[in-house]
Amino acid sequence: MDALPGPACELDLLCNDPRFGDLRELPGQPVRSLPHTLTMSISLRGSFDDYWAQRPRNLIKNMRRYLRRLESEAGSERLHVVSAPDQMAAALARYGALESSGWKGREGTAVGEDNLQGRFYTEVMQEYATRNEALVYELWLGDQLIAARLVLLRHRTAIILKTAYNEAFERLAPGRVLLLRVLEDLFDRASGGEVEFYTDASPDQLAWSTSQRWINHVSVYRYQGLPLLYGLLRRSRQAWKHYRPKLQLDADVMAQRSGSTVERFAHPREMPDDALALLRRAEDTYVELGADWFGLLADTVFTGGATRAEFLVLKRQGRSIAVLPVSLQSDGGSSEVGALSNFYTTLYAPILENDLTSDDLLPLTTALRRSHRGTAAFRFSPMDPQTREFRLLRQALRLAGLRPQQYFAFGNWHLRVEDDWATYLKNRSGQLRSTIKRMSKRLAAEPGGRLEIIRDETDVERGIAAYEAVYGASWKVPEPFVDFVPGLIRLCARRGWLRLGLAWIGDQPIAAQLWIVNAGRAHIYKVAYDEAYKAIAPGTLLTALLLEQAIDHDKVTEVDYLIGDDAYKKTWMSHRRERHGLIAYDPATLRGLKGLARQALGNTWRRLRALRAPAQPVDNPTS
Repeated sequence: MDALPGPACELDLLCNDPRFGDLRELPGQPVRSLPHTLTMSISLRGSFDDYWAQRPRNLIKNMRRYLRRLESEAGSERLHVVSAPDQMAAALARYGALESSGWKGREGTAVGEDNLQGRFYTEVMQEYATRNEALVYELWLGDQLIAARLVLLRHRTAIILKTAYNEAFERLAPGRVLLLRVLEDLFDRASGGEVEFYTDASPDQLAWSTSQRWINHVSVYRYQGLPLLYGLLRRSRQAWKHYRPKLQLDADVMAQRSGSTVERFAHPREMPDDALALLRRAEDTYVELGADWFGLLADTVFTGGATRAEFLVLKRQGRSIAVLPVSLQSDGGSSEVGALSNFYTTLYAPILENDLTSDDLLPLTTALRRSHRGTAAFRFSPMDPQTREFRLLRQALRLAGLRPQQYFAFGNWHLRVEDDWATYLKNRSGQLRSTIKRMSKRLAAEPGGRLEIIRDETDVERGIAAYEAVYGASWKVPEPFVDFVPGLIRLCARRGWLRLGLAWIGDQPIAAQLWIVNAGRAHIYKVAYDEAYKAIAPGTLLTALLLEQAIDHDKVTEVDYLIGDDAYKKTWMSHRRERHGLIAYDPATLRGLKGLARQALGNTWRRLRALRAPAQPVDNPTS
């Protein structure tokens, strides 16, 4: 803005595609955005048959009918693809004649050999063809051209520039038949890429898409207060009385245009198969993102009444593309809505299909806000701030008219496994090695002193009894949800994830550690020891045994100490990272406005403190 002539206060940037430089969030810069048009794309990953099998039933049914009609009434169609530079001028002339024969010709907007548009597209297609990046797809019936598309193709991204069809053959749906043939060709020609349409997509067109997003008009302001001031100036006093945040109105329109729907379920077992498939895939990344974990929370923690679980499933064209597990908690006159998580949770995330955008999630966050109108804040924690799930959820909450704020949840120490157990132990401190050696001898000298690891369902009840005995004799406060940990141990045994370490003296369990091994990661989930046997350091001995098992036998690539910056964790682990949370305030509520004000003051205070204190290491190796 400083480079612009005169006292420029507002800069309007039109038709901004968020996929290539999203301007809706500029650090330190006041921005307002307005959705302009809903465009669509088609992923070319996998095979065409897989893509087509996932289309809506009505689209598949209609295309079968069009193809049968085309064959019975007009004979077989023929696809002709023009790519040579010296053939482009003739192909564009045929395209221009086709477009001029229809409504664009009648309105004077068609491409033609003798107009500026025609010369422009001919030049563009010829130039790109010299680099093998231009294609003209033509659908013929005998010697009759009935549909054509102009396509640019670079780095496996195909952009459809123009489409035309012969209106005399409209009953045969030549445009749709040609699109089908184009996609069949592009799945081979640009496998793994994408088709971009850059159009104001209709519901019929969206049925073909695998992804959709809004192209936005963005206004950038020099000063923080200008968006509000300009908004006030544009409204009369009477309009102001009925004012609602414009972004929320836009959010409703955007959600409706997407064609997506949101369904609610009380338990994972009620969810459709394709939603459960999303959870299974997420579980392969992190154990707490699967249906079994969320089901256990619903059965033992969020059991109904004032506290209950809800699973929001976002569906597009009948297919589940996202799952948002949430908890609904009411306490007197107030309520809290947020992640289906509590102190048992070490990582939370919405479960998303690949390649989704924040615009795709908008129907989900809009439905969440609308169904819990009056809720002051929506809290999602703990999350990994480096992931796309964190970024997309934050953006989708903002698009829904909420004001998300990011905050620190806890530090997370973990070990990146790069060596075998012997090498790992050699690189630990001499004091730790000495403790393990001395206390192993001391435990072995005790009558019946031993360590064991329980993995199988056959031993699980004995293991639960031992764990609970140790936990009851430890320094830890009683579990508020007594069925959760036993249920988790049984679940892990059933799924093959269980590593329950126990230290014994005779028939007396003196230490217990619950580890979960899944997806190449060992989670150190629960640790406890009987304080009467603290001098033997049974917790240290169990950690060493379970670490050796995880590194040398389970071949994990990471060991995760989960929640907190306890000093002892640094003894065993190599790196630290952070888990953050999102709290999204609703500015349409008084308590939401108060929360925003408190958050702003807190952020300012933390920034001032950070200037005076050294930063914590984030995901850096220890010395």
